[in-house]
Amino acid sequence: MSERSCVTGCGRPTTDMLCPGCLAELTAALRELISDGSGGHGLLAELGITLSRQHTMTLGTGVGGHAAERPMPFHEAASEVGWVLANTVSTWAREVHECNPHLLPPAGSTAGAVAWMVGLPGLLALHPAADELHDEITHVVARVRRVVDRPPDRIYAGPCDAQVEGGRCPDHLYARPGQRRVQCGSCGTEHDVDERRNWMISYAADLRVTATVALGWARLLLDKTIPRGTWDSWVSRGRIVPHGTDGRGRPVFRFGDVRDLALAHVSKPRHVA
Repeated sequence: MSERSCVTGCGRPTTDMLCPGCLAELTAALRELISDGSGGHGLLAELGITLSRQHTMTLGTGVGGHAAERPMPFHEAASEVGWVLANTVSTWAREVHECNPHLLPPAGSTAGAVAWMVGLPGLLALHPAADELHDEITHVVARVRRVVDRPPDRIYAGPCDAQVEGGRCPDHLYARPGQRRVQCGSCGTEHDVDERRNWMISYAADLRVTATVALGWARLLLDKTIPRGTWDSWVSRGRIVPHGTDGRGRPVFRFGDVRDLALAHVSKPRHVA
């Protein structure tokens, strides 16, 4: 077979759709969900612990090594990313099955579907949409990792994006509720929390995103939870309309329109009987 460039855009040659390096990244991300590489449980189990009300977090380890632990409340960020993860994994397991109908993924288990895909590296490398498969799986696993690793009592304050040697800082900022300024853990740049969040919301306004992304951003950037039934009602009544489709034919929506509807919906006064 003749060589081509890897579909992820990494520039490395391959005879499949994914080069060996990007395939290794994809399978490593999948394996990380079900195993820590040394016989322990993976990120899926860690996410379940984070979701549990029994989750504890070590606070402020002192000079003498003493630590305080306190139970944390239900972790909403973990709940959201858990739903996104399950949806992403089930979608791609179904996609792989449709390209290989003689192979059936296990039903009803995210971990089972992950293990099934891990066992099919050659088919993953040849999938017609391997670039999207690689992108979506590696990104959602990175999100799970951040949720598991970061303290649950933090709010997302946007990307750092400060000018550093070699370009822009790629790290993300998390602040405690009510905190006005936050320091980047990577480059040390200090930011105004409201300023970063407002910049991010403004920047995202003209972006076209799928319904799943739009609802996730409404929660992440606006702290507004929009039920899927409400979203479907908006679409059916024409209160929000798609602006084209993405590479997989899914309708995309202008996030600024979603933002305006979300804010109006949540701020609507309740009528007391």
